Amino acid sequence: MATAAGLPGAALRSRKQARDPGVVRRALLDAATRCFAEAGFEGVNSNQIAREAGVGVGTFYNHFRDKLEVQQAVVLDTLEGLRGHIAHSAGRLGDGVEQQVRQLVEAVVEFAEHNAARFRVAFGPECHPGRVHRSSRGDRPAPRAHVGYSTRATQHRLASLQAQGAVDGMLDPVVASRAFVAMQNDVVCWWLEDPSRASREAVIETLVRLHPAMAAATR
Repeated sequence: MATAAGLPGAALRSRKQARDPGVVRRALLDAATRCFAEAGFEGVNSNQIAREAGVGVGTFYNHFRDKLEVQQAVVLDTLEGLRGHIAHSAGRLGDGVEQQVRQLVEAVVEFAEHNAARFRVAFGPECHPGRVHRSSRGDRPAPRAHVGYSTRATQHRLASLQAQGAVDGMLDPVVASRAFVAMQNDVVCWWLEDPSRASREAVIETLVRLHPAMAAATR
């Protein structure tokens, strides 16, 4: 399989690596990321993931029950990385609302650029199963991993701006923050598929202007 990241399969190059559970799990996560990003959830099976990682299918099942479980692990791994990148960027935020919004949007775009396959697997619709998916190793419904990072900080910030009269009081902070994050991630996934569709600057500027703290500003 030609991988989305342009990396070769058979990721485990030595017997020592093959015996290290942490290394094997990481190789499986990376292989699954490449496979899902290229073919989507339905176009991939556990045999392909194992082969891409350079391990046997039995080794795959030592770490994951099925492809849904490894997909969920990829999503959670990506969310952890994204949260960490946003938290690091938050330490550099300025005082102005527009500056804060811009730096947070830039952080998401920057992470997505450097982790395109992971971002698409976590947030791209083609990489997700239905809400309830039957396990390939039984008939027990397997819940889909919750995809998304916390919007609580944005909710609180919007509520604070409303209290100051700086944001339209009719705006629901919970709805607005969730709607923006969903839209932002969808737009970034669309852009990652073909960056020639829009410049990086245009993506960031448009998302900044559509952020509820900006779009619903009263002054």
